[in-house]
Amino acid sequence: MARFDLYANPGSSRANTPYLLDVQSDFLDALTTRVVVPLIRADSFPPGKLPVDFTPSFQVGAVKCLMHPAFIASVPLKELGPSVGSLREHRDKITAALDRLLGGY
Repeated sequence: MARFDLYANPGSSRANTPYLLDVQSDFLDALTTRVVVPLIRADSFPPGKLPVDFTPSFQVGAVKCLMHPAFIASVPLKELGPSVGSLREHRDKITAALDRLLGGY
């Protein structure tokens, strides 16, 4: 498992939230959980006036998704399954969104 890897959402919300983005430091690989942020389909994203840098968008295959840091969660490793991709090339945008959430901007 690696930071910024993508996983198919194994939960009941997968129709609107198809992916989970691993944002946990690789330094903590020994833990039995990973901290993830959901990627929500852009066409089902809740309306509102959130800052664009707080909810960055990503094209994952044919699906445009928005990251929603406010829904950050911890998921047991055994529920994640194999990685289906990576957003490592967008790490600055992802980190900036997390900084907005945690007050580090």
